[in-house]
Amino acid sequence: MSRLALAALVACAVLEVRPASSASSDAWERAALYAIEYRVELTEIGARPGQSVRLWLPLPAETNDQRLISEKIESPWPVRISVDDLGNRIAYIEAGGAAKSPVVLDAVVERLPSEGLPKDQVRSGGADDPARYRDGARMIPLDVLIRAVAERESTGLTGDAEKIRAFYDFVIATMSYDKSGTGWGQGNAVWACSNKRGNCTDFHSLFIGMARSQGIPARFVIGLPIPDGDEGVIGGYHCWAEFWDETKGWRPVDTSEAKKRGLRDAYFGRLPNDRIEFTTGRDLVLRPPQAGKPLNYFIYPYAEIAGRPIERVPATFSFARLP
Repeated sequence: MSRLALAALVACAVLEVRPASSASSDAWERAALYAIEYRVELTEIGARPGQSVRLWLPLPAETNDQRLISEKIESPWPVRISVDDLGNRIAYIEAGGAAKSPVVLDAVVERLPSEGLPKDQVRSGGADDPARYRDGARMIPLDVLIRAVAERESTGLTGDAEKIRAFYDFVIATMSYDKSGTGWGQGNAVWACSNKRGNCTDFHSLFIGMARSQGIPARFVIGLPIPDGDEGVIGGYHCWAEFWDETKGWRPVDTSEAKKRGLRDAYFGRLPNDRIEFTTGRDLVLRPPQAGKPLNYFIYPYAEIAGRPIERVPATFSFARLP
């Protein structure tokens, strides 16, 4: 049994948590329990003795659909936990010189199928206030192209609900899940609209841009996908989106998974339990603030040495599903 699987079993034994469903259970109907390891190789970032090193690490979110059972961070330096303006949980580390060991986050998370956040749980002025998610972003400009496409696709439609469904269907119908060449993965809504391809970041940036251009709040959510099987490596991130429904509140969509799996209706307003949510939003200013520019999105570790951003901080992710 792997270290992750053992950690999950220990957490359940200590906290008397009911074991979640296995990989064969219905991800659309039941809860699942995952142990995840998020490992950051600080020894490889090239810091020299005496240099100031700052590291920000995203932490699993705590939401209606996701419960944090346990969390432990091993670090060669002290760790401080903070929360930014959008409610994102962040581990912050500051020290001097090269690290002699990695930073390792071990967490056990219970994940439910998601139908979003009900309206009666959204507080005006809070992190989930839809007013925070109406404007454009650096990679999601509400310019002539995005607005024109949204207006064309919503011609004759009378309500936000009809428009949102039209935008969702448009993205799935016109975009291809294609990570060849360059340009994809930045979440550039204009690039996605023009090139009609990309990964989940591009799919959902186009959807969010179309929605916001018509005055409908929409937001970007990112985390780690859970592959099939009992345990293994997670190759990278996965993202999805949520739109504001004036009656129901925040509702999730996953256009890229709907496209890949041919399940258009299934991923509109509901998501399975095959993901761990980490952060929400784009153009993020961390807490404490970074010296570099706002982050396009935040799922990988971010570090600065002597006030200068590191282009890439090596990180690996793995999971174990509780038997």
